[in-house]
Amino acid sequence: MGGFSNLDAAWQRALTQAWRAHVLGNIGVGAVLTDRTGFIVGEGRNRVVDTTAPPGRLHGNYLAHAEMDVLALLPVGDYEHHTIWTTLEPCLLCMSAIVTSHVGVVRFAAPDPLWLGLDRLREVNAQADKHWPERIGPMTGPMAAFCAMLPMVWFFRNQGGGAANRAYESDHAGLVDLAQRLAGENTLDVLGGEPVEAVLERLGPDLVEAGG
Repeated sequence: MGGFSNLDAAWQRALTQAWRAHVLGNIGVGAVLTDRTGFIVGEGRNRVVDTTAPPGRLHGNYLAHAEMDVLALLPVGDYEHHTIWTTLEPCLLCMSAIVTSHVGVVRFAAPDPLWLGLDRLREVNAQADKHWPERIGPMTGPMAAFCAMLPMVWFFRNQGGGAANRAYESDHAGLVDLAQRLAGENTLDVLGGEPVEAVLERLGPDLVEAGG
């Protein structure tokens, strides 16, 4: 899929991390942090089932989200001019961490309807409102569909679907169907050794048909 090479370097790294998370058996989400110049200062991935991790990295529990993987490495400071790029819209846990870390901008590739309305927190809490980041997203097209679909595969394989996937059913039924099919096949497993751009190329027609 030619569009991958045209993405910002941060998106390319976030997608690469999401695919690596999936290949290693985790929920397929990746995240990257850039400074005001666009320089990548950190990157991470979901590690909920990892049994080991580098020092300072959460792993082996449901707190080990991709955004947390990046933000937990930050020393105390002001990150108003930093941007976190994440392949899936941040959940309650990760938005709280972003607000607490004072990161100024969030870019997300795929929406997460499970957490619809989360931005209303700023309406009821002055501290959340003070540090609420600018939110930019979701993306559109096949890559956004890929970023939404990849975590769904994990939930189908490990929880038979779950609330996260049910949240997509009304507006994104095609993606849910694709994720369920891929969860029952070995297509993604066969592609496990391939770079994410090759995976996007292979799945391109399916992603377009499902919701790209």
